[in-house]
Order: sequence, then C-alpha cells, then structure tokens
Amino acid sequence: MDHYELRLLCDYLHTGAQAVNVWARPTPLAVNGELERDERAEIVYAEVWSPVTGLGVEEELDQIIPVVDGVELTPYVSLSGIRGTVMVPPKDRMWGSKLYSFGTPMSNNPLLSTTIKYNESLTVSCLVGATVAITQDYRVRFWGYVYKETELAKVFGSMQFPAQLIDRARGRSIQLSKAAIPVTAANWKTLPGGQDQSIPKINPFIRFGRNLLATDGMQGDYQIRFDTGNVARAEESMYFDFDEKDALLVQSIGMKVAANMARTGLMIEGDYHPRGPTGRTSLFPTTQAINELNFGHLNPFAPVAHPYYAAIPLLARPYLIWNEIGYVLIRDDGAVVAINAAMAALTGIRLEMRS
Repeated sequence: MDHYELRLLCDYLHTGAQAVNVWARPTPLAVNGELERDERAEIVYAEVWSPVTGLGVEEELDQIIPVVDGVELTPYVSLSGIRGTVMVPPKDRMWGSKLYSFGTPMSNNPLLSTTIKYNESLTVSCLVGATVAITQDYRVRFWGYVYKETELAKVFGSMQFPAQLIDRARGRSIQLSKAAIPVTAANWKTLPGGQDQSIPKINPFIRFGRNLLATDGMQGDYQIRFDTGNVARAEESMYFDFDEKDALLVQSIGMKVAANMARTGLMIEGDYHPRGPTGRTSLFPTTQAINELNFGHLNPFAPVAHPYYAAIPLLARPYLIWNEIGYVLIRDDGAVVAINAAMAALTGIRLEMRS
C-alpha cells in the first residue's frame, strides 16, 4: 500500500422511519466497515447529517455510539445527532473550518495518538429519543487511515513514553510512565485509543448532557450529574469524583443555550473556572444574547437549505481533574431553565491508571 490516504471507514445512510426509543444497529458489512485480515485502522473524525423535515423540524437522532470490533464505546464517546446540538457536523459546513478530532493520525506521541484504533470492523449504534420519531434520512460517517500490517513499524515506530498531562491554568501535571510500545499488528489495540490497553489507559473523551430537571430559578449551581438525577443516563454525566488512579484533561466545553441561561463552567476542588471577581461573576457567559460556548447548528444565521455549524469551543488552557472532584455546571439568570432545554458538551483525554 504505502500511500497513507485519509479514507472513509464507515458510511451509514439510514432511510425510512425509526420510532422513538429505538436503536438502529447496522452490521459492519452494511456500512462498508470491514477490514482485510492484514489491515489495521484508526478513526480521526466523524460527520453526521441530521434528519430534518421539509418544514425545518428537527427530528430526534438522540445518541450516536461508534462500535469497534463489536464493542460499543459508550464510556468514552457519546454523540448528539440532533441538528441543533450536533457535535460532529459535516466537515464542509463547519464555520471557520474547525473540526473535532479523536486524535492526531500517524503520531507516536501517546497524548496525540488518541485516535480510535481497531483490528477488524467499525459500525455505529444510533438511538432515537423519546419524543420525536425519525421520518427523514440521516447519515453517519467515520474517516481515518488504514494500514497494512507491514507498514505500521514504518509509519509509527514506537509509541513514546514517558508523557505528561499538563494543566497550566492550575499549575498541575501528571507524569505517565510506561515502556515504549513498538507498533505492530499484534499490539495495535494496546496503543492509546485501543480497547486492550494496559495501564495507564489513554482514550479520547466526548459526551453531552441535558438538564433532566428544571434549574432552581435562583441562580444556583446545577450540576450535570447522573447520580443526583440531573441527567438521564450515566454517559451524560459530567461529574467526576476521581482518586489518584483516574484523570480527565478537559479540552473543550460547549453549551447550547436556552431561555434564562446565564453561565456555564467548571467547578474543580471547590473553585469556579474560569474565575471571576466573585463566585457570582465566575464561569463563561452563556446567555442567548452572548454565548461564549456556542456549538452545533448556527440558527438563525444558518437556514435549513444552507446550514452552517460551530465546533465545540476549545479552552484557551485545558483543565486537569485528577485526585479531586470536578464537574460541569450551569446557572440560570434568576428564572427557571426548562427541563431538557440546555445541553452541555465536553471533550478531552481520559486517563485510567487501574486495570
């Protein structure tokens, strides 16, 4: 082969109706997601064309999960496919050409090489939400690189350790000690982004969460948290109670605002981020008029016929949550934010130092 071209790894076109609360789970064969026996692949980015009726009504493509070698990556990757909050829009419709990537391809830096790696097959699982059924077509694509077994050593050499996760905003870091890993077909899935890693495990992390409850209408902090009933599913939770063996480097935060939203940000070990002169003036402004963390469909600037989208905004400096409690929170402006009206999104690098 010896010509490392970006290529389409999986192409799922769903046609016809899909009822509420129903999963679509195409086979790898149906989406052209199978590899040859002597091939290995890494996923770099995804694209979603969301279902919308002719009247511009958004249909509820609620959750999209990649499935590699038969394993759903729900703990690490959970994507919204609804047009207004789509997290991986079509590449040619991205404002400013920004695009979420699972990692850097053909890299032997373990903190860049978080692309999703697999040996045999790729497909998707797609869930319709509980309210609006799907009647229109939608499409999910994954792009990346495929290598012959004999090419891996030439392209990657060895995965280089040690590596360091750094939070310059808070002056914290973690040193990752591990022997260098020669990149071969046999150990492809033991590399960062693979499902057979030894510790420390390094994976891409991207998810969303909606407020399952209304906010208090008194500018109180609302945690995007599952065990308190604030979000509907565990994979929507953005509350992390970590010991010394778990960490998350938060690289971007998004907020799709609703009426009465005021601010969004992080609480880490009892401190608001970003900080302000007071607790009340900390966090990012995310009102409908001024939303520093906007992403997804750029309504009303993007009509149905010619939609444009924004990526989940990168933070100026990533935040490290390690051996402490950290979480995403939202705050209203003194009036209630309705149930499921606001959606947060988060991306980063997930580190696990336990087997």
